[in-house]
Amino acid sequence: MAEVETNNRAERAARNQALFRAVNERLAEINDAFDALLPLGEWVCECANDDCLQPLQLTHGEYEAIRQDGTTFLVFPEEGHFFPEVERVTEHHERYWVVEKLGIAARRVQQTDPRD
Repeated sequence: MAEVETNNRAERAARNQALFRAVNERLAEINDAFDALLPLGEWVCECANDDCLQPLQLTHGEYEAIRQDGTTFLVFPEEGHFFPEVERVTEHHERYWVVEKLGIAARRVQQTDPRD
């Protein structure tokens, strides 16, 4: 039963993060247009918390580097924005952290990656 609950949480987290990633993909188009004028673009936290709308500032290059891997997401740089049962922090930056999905959640987000 505990394994089913963990799998359900992982699936829910993956869906939430895929949704926020889709929002940021749209923002990438806008940020790209302003890249020469404003080096730091506006993005949203891609954490698994569906109530989070924490804004982040990244360069377009930083965002693109994160998007090279369909299992990685950008999150606000605080403990409450990553969930160790389904992901791990792979990079700590002052303005954002990068998390990598694990297990079932990783498979789910790769299936929904619009760039895959």
